[in-house]
Amino acid sequence: MTQIELARAYKALGHIPAVSTRDSWSAILLVHDSLSMSWACRVLEPPEFREERPAAYAWHIIAQAGELRWPPLRPEAEIWPALLAKEPVPTGEKAEREARMWGQSIEELHRTRLRRHYLGDAYIGNMKRNQGDVNFDPLVRDWDTTAREFADFLDTHRPPKLTPDQRVMEQGVRLVELETEAVNARASLAGLMRNAERESRRTHGTVRRGFKTDMSRWGGVSRPTVDAWLYDDSDAGGDDSQWNTR
Repeated sequence: MTQIELARAYKALGHIPAVSTRDSWSAILLVHDSLSMSWACRVLEPPEFREERPAAYAWHIIAQAGELRWPPLRPEAEIWPALLAKEPVPTGEKAEREARMWGQSIEELHRTRLRRHYLGDAYIGNMKRNQGDVNFDPLVRDWDTTAREFADFLDTHRPPKLTPDQRVMEQGVRLVELETEAVNARASLAGLMRNAERESRRTHGTVRRGFKTDMSRWGGVSRPTVDAWLYDDSDAGGDDSQWNTR
């Protein structure tokens, strides 16, 4: 949730970093859920973890980049109207019975519970509380302040350049992504050609004259490749209608 709220607030800020933008051979800035930051690059997962997702990658941490503070509480004059609109004061016999038991009015008891749930301290002394112990609802936390802190960091820190080893890591991921995209595109193209062949048979009773030549030219593949793709369908008896979504 912390990364999502920071991203939302930073986007609303409309900030453009003062330093030059990241190029293809510089590190990526990761913001973790604790709002600590790291410079990193991508690296392929070991082969045994890429059987289903060939381009699966992990993050290779290059260096720690610092840490953002938890967002401060908004002024209570802003918090309570929004909070009570979200969670109105309860009514009814149960609410009255609980209030009597605690010796408070219904509204006092409700505010006490909301305060405990939403307005707890984010720090113990100078140390951050665990993110699971802090409520980060933007109704109560000023994420705009944290977004400005993040913008200041970007304005004053240039991403480190990747070393030769790290460039190999990053380029390896790019290569497998492109190869996977090419495999998927070829599978899609084969399915579309089989759909076109079936449509030709339904319309004309047979494959129209010049069909395979057109498929080869339009698809940018050889005639033997077209023959193999169309044969795969007749041999397997499959239905490639799922490819007909483009």
